[in-house]
Amino acid sequence: MDDVLLINASYQVMTRIPWQRAIVLVVTDAADVHEAHIDRVIRSQHLTVPLPTIVRLRHYVHVPYSATPRGEAATRAKVLLRDRRTCVYCAGRGQTIDHIVPRSRGGPDTWDNLAACCGPCNNRKGDRTPLEAGMKLLWLPRSPSAIDADQERVWRSLADTG
Repeated sequence: MDDVLLINASYQVMTRIPWQRAIVLVVTDAADVHEAHIDRVIRSQHLTVPLPTIVRLRHYVHVPYSATPRGEAATRAKVLLRDRRTCVYCAGRGQTIDHIVPRSRGGPDTWDNLAACCGPCNNRKGDRTPLEAGMKLLWLPRSPSAIDADQERVWRSLADTG
């Protein structure tokens, strides 16, 4: 089962949590189900709860400002998630990470220099820049913004219910 999106009482995206933790928050009245799977439920002897995809806290929790959301560093898993496992060069299945400016040339491990890449494109590019390898980026890698895809999803769900 998938993780559940946790949003603040103000509808601000906070993080993703395991579905088990989301169920605990709902059952203990700390959160409400904002959006749930239509056909999937969690059952106990005395309770049936729809499997949530988004839960909203009942009380606002102050989250200090951070220029990079949640202070996250660029990691392999997070870059693959950001790029939806899509190769930055051919739009195929991206299962590796490519440094746009190679590490051997001082390329840093930053959001703006890392992108998901398929094995063949990664091998073809090798230790060169995309220009030197004759390859074109389909999009420019970027740092996750404060309004990321999860936040946009929450706003869309609010617009649909309004």
